[in-house]
Amino acid sequence: MRPLYIASVDSFAGKSLTALAIGLALRDGGVRVGYFKPLGTLPHTVGDVTTDEDAHFISSLLNPEAPSEDICPVLLSPELVESALQGDVKGLPERIRESYERVCQGRDVMLVGGVGDLSRGSLLRLSAPAIADLLDARVILLDKLSAEPMVEEVLLAKRLLGDRFGGVIFNFVGPDEQEALRGTLGRYLERRGIPVLGALPPDDLLGAITIRELSEHLPAKLLCCEKALDELVVHFVIGAMGVASAAKYFRQLADKAVITGGDRADIQLAALQTATKAIVLTGNIYPSSPIVKRAQQLGVPLLLAPHDTLATVERIEHVTGRLRVRESAKVERARVLFREHVDLKRISAIAGLGGAPGTQPIDVREGA
Repeated sequence: MRPLYIASVDSFAGKSLTALAIGLALRDGGVRVGYFKPLGTLPHTVGDVTTDEDAHFISSLLNPEAPSEDICPVLLSPELVESALQGDVKGLPERIRESYERVCQGRDVMLVGGVGDLSRGSLLRLSAPAIADLLDARVILLDKLSAEPMVEEVLLAKRLLGDRFGGVIFNFVGPDEQEALRGTLGRYLERRGIPVLGALPPDDLLGAITIRELSEHLPAKLLCCEKALDELVVHFVIGAMGVASAAKYFRQLADKAVITGGDRADIQLAALQTATKAIVLTGNIYPSSPIVKRAQQLGVPLLLAPHDTLATVERIEHVTGRLRVRESAKVERARVLFREHVDLKRISAIAGLGGAPGTQPIDVREGA
């Protein structure tokens, strides 16, 4: 069994989503799948064990029986970085290898989650290429295909990874890029030994954020409607224009959060008259009582943000760039997208599932 290491040329490219979607597709085809994340960055407590939050979530779906202390044996903390700078860190590769050996027991294939970009972990001598060597893994690379330099990063990654490079999945691919991958660009990459395993389009639902996550990251004070905190926000609208223009714009978008000053009761009322999931009130200015009462009647949370509108928007842009896939609606949407846009049969062959009885390559694409 050769594990598949899910890496990316840039941070927040969708590694967790990819590992989960591939794992669920293989599991649905009868393959015993496991998940393992050598390095983690999101501390999460399970009982008396601290592990990585993403690793715990994905493992709970793919291999829930795996020991919590082994699914992510190394957390990248400031203390660990400081120890590495002082030369006091030893035995991390051995710890990772031992945990991996315990987690992979009884599995037909292991999916190994990367962190950050290819260089992350280099301070500990645990970059993506180093971990791929340590675990004898093939690497599935993720990239956002939005410009020519992105393709050049894939070419460099292929050179760094050598024979361990298994192929690339492009994410956030628009119609023009899709056409290029079906034509000259795709043929060029294949000739350079870079299998194109998929091209995922942008998707509003996968980019959505829960009101709870939004509130935690601003951070904002919830003024009402706690029961709606797990609703998903797809769009963000800044209510800084005149009320007539705002009302017209608000009617065009559903599943939105409106960001506006706490003193703009006219904008807040216009938002409440359309399909709005939440209103973010900036400047730490409390809304009027009629606005609070109307929001309570409609079940629309009001979030009181401590910063001005510009700073609040910057914080929202930061958190929406690093969203986690934990809501069931997102998981199901990811499964559909991967069936339609990713060559899971080719990926299963890269994982060595082509020859063993009961583990034939799985083709779950629409119309395959």
